[in-house]
Amino acid sequence: MSKKKWALVLLAGLLVFGYIKLFYKTYSETSIAKSADCIVVVDVKRIINTVIWNYITTPSQWKIGKLFSKKSDEISLKDMFVLPDYIVAFHANNQPADIWYTLLTIKDKTDFEKGLLQFKFEKINDHEQISRVYGIRFYLQDDQVLVTTATDADAAYLTTIAKELFVQKSYASKASISKAIDAKSHLAVYLAPNRFLQTDAVITANFNKTKIDVSGNIIPGKQYVFSESNFSYSSASLCASGFTQPSPAVFALLNEAGKGKISTALNVNMDSVFKQSNKYYNLDLSAIVQRTDSAITYTYDDEFNKVEKVVVNNIQEPAFNFMITGDSVSTIYTHLQRNNKLEKTVAGNLFTPMPLVKSYCSIKNEKQLAITASNYTSPAEDKSVNAILFLNLALTKIPANLQKYLPDALMQAISNLAAVKVLATKNNEQVKLSAVFEKKGNELPLIKF
Repeated sequence: MSKKKWALVLLAGLLVFGYIKLFYKTYSETSIAKSADCIVVVDVKRIINTVIWNYITTPSQWKIGKLFSKKSDEISLKDMFVLPDYIVAFHANNQPADIWYTLLTIKDKTDFEKGLLQFKFEKINDHEQISRVYGIRFYLQDDQVLVTTATDADAAYLTTIAKELFVQKSYASKASISKAIDAKSHLAVYLAPNRFLQTDAVITANFNKTKIDVSGNIIPGKQYVFSESNFSYSSASLCASGFTQPSPAVFALLNEAGKGKISTALNVNMDSVFKQSNKYYNLDLSAIVQRTDSAITYTYDDEFNKVEKVVVNNIQEPAFNFMITGDSVSTIYTHLQRNNKLEKTVAGNLFTPMPLVKSYCSIKNEKQLAITASNYTSPAEDKSVNAILFLNLALTKIPANLQKYLPDALMQAISNLAAVKVLATKNNEQVKLSAVFEKKGNELPLIKF
């Protein structure tokens, strides 16, 4: 065979190998229990390919030194488990919302045993091991490991799913997982029909060098009515948001414990403010503004003479306006007065539940009630949208010194984000959901792996 033919054979072989390595994907039909009501599918190869392409097209991120860095002696999850083409996690029907499962295959028995020690796993019985430090529980069956977030108190839930997968061999239908696979996205969430959804639904998430896009369509049950309103807002504000009054059936989805937590956080009875006669609510947080405040204290010198001391404090306060629009705002206003939530002052009726900044409650007209910070200046409204719900949040306008109060995990996740935009609109029975997470104008990666 000539050199030219050998070169063509080699090239064809490389192309086939590249296709299989980068694009050909398979998934297991026996990794999800039949009782699953929510399935999350992560397309590993699609993510890797996108990251590689973003890396190749962004030379500023290249760090040659990493190619020669010494491999750590620590055991990683990729040493313990086979990396599948799709990582699939699921939640089971009638189990707590925070318990999720994924089925993985052991890659190397020795590394797996080392990993159990490294991640501080304790043996419960012949099948179960738990790492209380990391909040992870394993159910081992031959070379397969059912991973869950169940705690000791929830061990029975894990046993139920393990029995379903390994003993009863009862699996979710191929059609269910195929809908998430066929979405051809970096991440897809399949939701089975339930008391809220008339039909199943798929929510997808994709990313590139500049943003993350989340989108999906759902058809709620006929009793869950959603309405749209037109919202005008300023694109210059730190945060602009609005939502329409939830219908009674939607409102009832929030249990009494949940309502109680919200009422406690707001220091206002939730049912007395979010009344069915209301039409919509909108919030404009124009900025976090700084105010200089001085306080006088007194000390005494060695001869017991009073010495005046002035302490200057720089205080940061939210400048906001929250508006309720509806047919019974006077009733809400009366409720606030009767429950001592308003205090008469020369400047107006002080809204006492707001601790961060002096805020005043007033009735603008027969259909609008406003709670407004004393430092608020209304910005020019240059945008409008018809929506059930919308949110425009400019993360870059949050002062850096306030961001340190956010949890570390959240701070890391949003460190290179500039803005978040969320929208829910209506199309006949269908509710369209979308969210966009925009990256800052730099060449740093949007997502770090």
